[in-house]
Amino acid sequence: MGGRRRRKGLNENKENMKKRSKSIEPSSISTIDLHSSRFNIQNLNFDNYYQEQRIVTSQHWDSFLNVLRTPLPSSFRINSNSQFSEDIRSQLENDFLHSLRFETVEEDNVDPVIPLPWYPENLAWQSKFSRMQLRKNQTLTRFHEFLKLQSEIGNITRQEAVSMVPPLLLDVHSNHFVLDMCAAPGSKTFQLLEIIHKSNEAGSLPDGMVIANDLDIQRCNLLIHQAKRLCTSNLIVTNHEAQNFPGCFLNRNYDAMEPDQNIDQLLFDRVLCDVPCSGDGTLRKAPELWRKWNTGTGNGLHNLQVLIAIQGLSLLKVGGRMVYSTCSMNPIENEAVVAEELKCGLVL
Repeated sequence: MGGRRRRKGLNENKENMKKRSKSIEPSSISTIDLHSSRFNIQNLNFDNYYQEQRIVTSQHWDSFLNVLRTPLPSSFRINSNSQFSEDIRSQLENDFLHSLRFETVEEDNVDPVIPLPWYPENLAWQSKFSRMQLRKNQTLTRFHEFLKLQSEIGNITRQEAVSMVPPLLLDVHSNHFVLDMCAAPGSKTFQLLEIIHKSNEAGSLPDGMVIANDLDIQRCNLLIHQAKRLCTSNLIVTNHEAQNFPGCFLNRNYDAMEPDQNIDQLLFDRVLCDVPCSGDGTLRKAPELWRKWNTGTGNGLHNLQVLIAIQGLSLLKVGGRMVYSTCSMNPIENEAVVAEELKCGLVL
């Protein structure tokens, strides 16, 4: 329940920040200045803790902090199952990639919008502009309207670049049964569904499916609402505590004469275990976390994270794959959790 309260609190903070931001009309698009004026982006407890953890070398510490204090670029993913996906990609490659260079004056010579080189087929893109910059800068109006329209009709999904990584590492195929244990609001779920459909033969439905679970019923409702854009029948949404997710059963060859003869326990080919966390890896998009950061949050979530990971492994097929991920940099929430699974003999 600690993770649930944490996420609810973060959502409330974000809503409050949105309300306050409406009254701010900056004279330029310098979101870094906006960050600096509204938040104290320094926390000595954070510095001391992560220097002791040595997550970066002492020579790179100042550079590391400077990155954390810059706004997060906006990123999005083209829906590979959309009939307009090639047109959208072509418009980005042949129009915006070039036109934005002339519409914006930048000193660092960085392209305003680029495809993420590690994402297949140029289907994921990143803009150097934050969401606030896209909203406020009139020069970017056409690009912003393009993103809004394509997002509303389901051709693209706004998603952070780092959030796109776990589904790729799962190596999902069209016949796989996938469990997303902490799914809402669903960007990773939609990505998994797109992969399942795209890896299937054209004109046929995939044999696999995604079960998307979340503890928060309101977030489940949001996920269902968003999923309507995908027009898929290969999704089931459930509402359970991830650490107590129940065993499922599957009747692959239903026979009305012998309905119980072909029922087997459903073990998953792939499990995505993206657990509740302290979220200190999101400082670039949520700078209000700087003043709130303390070691207690990560320590308090460690046991819940271990329990969710253990349950995910127990529902995994022999030879299957589970990806464990967080939005935190804290080794207590990452390496220490994996170490606990190794100690239990659950990971090979």
